Amino acid sequence: MGPRQRQGRSRSKTHALPIILLSFLGFLLIAGVAFGIGMVGNVNRWLSDLPDYTDANAYLVSEPTEIVDCNGNKIASFYTQNRKSITKDEVSPYVLQGTVDVEDERFYEHGGIDLWGIARAAVATLGGGHEGASTITQQLVRNTILQEEQFDSTIERKVREAYIAVKMEDMYSKDEILMMYLNTIYYGHGAYGIEAAAETYLSKSAADLTLSEAALLIGLPNSPSQYDPTVNPDLALSRRNKVLDNMLRLGHITQEEHDAAQAEPITLNVTEISGSGVDVYSQPYFVAYVKQLLEQEFSTDVLFKGGLTVKTTIDPTMQQVAENASESSSTRSRSTAWTWAWSSSTPRPATSSAWWAATTTTPTRTT
Repeated sequence: MGPRQRQGRSRSKTHALPIILLSFLGFLLIAGVAFGIGMVGNVNRWLSDLPDYTDANAYLVSEPTEIVDCNGNKIASFYTQNRKSITKDEVSPYVLQGTVDVEDERFYEHGGIDLWGIARAAVATLGGGHEGASTITQQLVRNTILQEEQFDSTIERKVREAYIAVKMEDMYSKDEILMMYLNTIYYGHGAYGIEAAAETYLSKSAADLTLSEAALLIGLPNSPSQYDPTVNPDLALSRRNKVLDNMLRLGHITQEEHDAAQAEPITLNVTEISGSGVDVYSQPYFVAYVKQLLEQEFSTDVLFKGGLTVKTTIDPTMQQVAENASESSSTRSRSTAWTWAWSSSTPRPATSSAWWAATTTTPTRTT
């Protein structure tokens, strides 16, 4: 082959290379456009059957029914989840700040989804680590309005969750969303919401939590069974200290507060619940009778999830008098005695259910 032929073939190869590159880029462009069109179609389909996220009741969760005596003292609770919703002024400031510091430190900056957090989580994953990217708002959506889908690890569920989270940010203030989250999330040991968690693990109100106690509870939702202090106290202590480290790093507690809180041992004062869905604190015979009447008036869902407050006419003082009288008289049965006690305090109306009043209480979202 002569020099002229070799030169011509070289020029041919050189001209072919740009054509191949352009063809490849063109293919990628067409494929990308097709993929984009397909994804738009998928996203539209995924968002076409969303629950009514504009309805405030969609974000409510199971609330226990409380039975109270004539003085307003609780004598029993019926529930499927051990929970009590509270407002912002009923929870320790340490809980409010610490929850944000651990779960979503950019909470007051993003609009429902945190793009920077997603990028950070992706980098952590590439490095062999793990870091969550869901915001507090997304977690709230997942645990309420999309709770039937919360264990689906699909793009569809994530898109639906992110979309509703953004919409929620338009409907509620940040403080309202935070309190809805704190009243919803599971803290382990049968406790749903921060108030139930404080009462279950420490037998105190969420408003009275110290820094160390607040940090302990804040760390539980990440893995309630793993960090349960009644089962794994060492892991719970390590998790509590990580919460305190985050609060210090973000400048929300001082070094002195941090060190003092980490030096405290975990001291529990556990209040066990029955686990049966019915907790009776006093007047067991009367409560059983009330429950029978309520079951005639309400469905099981309403009775155990509807957050009713059932006000009865029973007077504990008169009840005790009646029981004492019953014990001293063989001619009067105990059942007659307690019937006399509550009927004598307020004359029983003609209707069988008029002696009690039930009102549905909706968790307040004021801040």
